[in-house]
Amino acid sequence: MYLPKFQPQLNRGTPVPGRTTGSRDCGPRTWQMGVDFLTKGELVPTIRDLRDRANVEGPQPTSILDAQRAVESYVNIRGRRPLRYAPKSSVADVRTAVRAGRFVQCAIDYGKWNALLARTGDPDYGDGHSIGVLGFRMEEQPQWLTWDPLCDGRRDGIPRGPVWVFAWKVIDALEAFTPGAGIQAGVFYGGQLRERR
Repeated sequence: MYLPKFQPQLNRGTPVPGRTTGSRDCGPRTWQMGVDFLTKGELVPTIRDLRDRANVEGPQPTSILDAQRAVESYVNIRGRRPLRYAPKSSVADVRTAVRAGRFVQCAIDYGKWNALLARTGDPDYGDGHSIGVLGFRMEEQPQWLTWDPLCDGRRDGIPRGPVWVFAWKVIDALEAFTPGAGIQAGVFYGGQLRERR
């Protein structure tokens, strides 16, 4: 399976006054990895291009609907089918997509994430955050490979790149993002090579 290039968000994205550059780019960085995955590295859009397509100028947070608008604007990729992004509000849909080898964007509560994991991309952060999930394995319990744009190894104790996490922990953090209102996730589709005639 093709794996996208990991994209960290800090110090390489949208400037935010009084904050680290790229501190609100977790969503666009996740979309970037999803598009890379669908096109097998043929298209890796810039953060500026993704934000322009989503109509969400930086620096401001983004949503699942912004992701759909940005991803689905890629309809004319030479030799490839249009890209698709399907918002999901049920854990069952996310589980199915992960097991099928899809790239999934997950909106998580990072405070909950920090409570569940010994090492995260930012132990001091506790607000909403976007991560990708791509990869499944079974080791006593299901584990998902998480693509957290904060995991850039910038100091000791912070992982670098994708991290395997028990699936139930991802689900707990997903459900904590909007308690009692369903989850916010999106599945990347499309981008297949067109058949030559």
